[in-house]
Amino acid sequence: MRMPGPVARAIPMTDNITEAPMFSVIVADYEGSVSRAVFRRKMACLAAQTCKDFEVLVYHDGPKSTTYAQDVAGLDVHPVTRFHITDARANDWGHSNRDRGIRAATGRWIIHTNADNVFYPQLIERLKAAAEGEVRSLVRRQKPVFVRSVLKRFDRVFGTATMGQQYFPATEHEILIYAVLMRGLVPAGRAYRRVRELAETHSLLFGGVPVEHGQIDLMQFVMRRDLWLHYGGWYDRHEESDGRMYMRFAKKHAVTAVPIVLGEHW
Repeated sequence: MRMPGPVARAIPMTDNITEAPMFSVIVADYEGSVSRAVFRRKMACLAAQTCKDFEVLVYHDGPKSTTYAQDVAGLDVHPVTRFHITDARANDWGHSNRDRGIRAATGRWIIHTNADNVFYPQLIERLKAAAEGEVRSLVRRQKPVFVRSVLKRFDRVFGTATMGQQYFPATEHEILIYAVLMRGLVPAGRAYRRVRELAETHSLLFGGVPVEHGQIDLMQFVMRRDLWLHYGGWYDRHEESDGRMYMRFAKKHAVTAVPIVLGEHW
């Protein structure tokens, strides 16, 4: 549903934007785990973006005790914002709603985020500059399966490396990855642990590249909508599906790193 007039103020559009936005920000929300104060923080950081070339699609997992009109009363809200409340709770970590968002989006690029994540004001601006800038990444090209089978045997017999991975310059942007602060993460030997009580004072930096499960957060991976649809939307419904899918996508498509911290995972 769209927000009614007096409870939320739509901020004016200052960019020269075509009818279809460049980015679609899909926000997965559930009031049982995200307080309404934290949700208001999310909506405020979206409204504060220096570049307005995006739309916002908010999805709540199941019925709500309050309306979204009440949740954002008195806030500045990005002018292209749509709120959706599902009839029943899926309880699948927001994945069903992420899939709904991909299919309903009108932007060329998809940004996934949770309702408690924070975007810095320049996030959309920096991502747009990267998407419109020079392509400086490599992509791996694989030979057909039957050719790989022959070459493996050839390498085994003659000790060659014809099956070595080959990379070529990419011709277009397909995936953008930016850095985030992971609030509440603390070093623990060769790994890390989440200590939620330390979120205000402690964090680790996730650059997102290389794309590895456990080393990249859901909000960091920005991919073109046509590629999401090519793979069937958000098709994996496991708890850590983002890392699993992201690794698969990064093996096949050009990754453009945006080497600056543009948000925080809470």
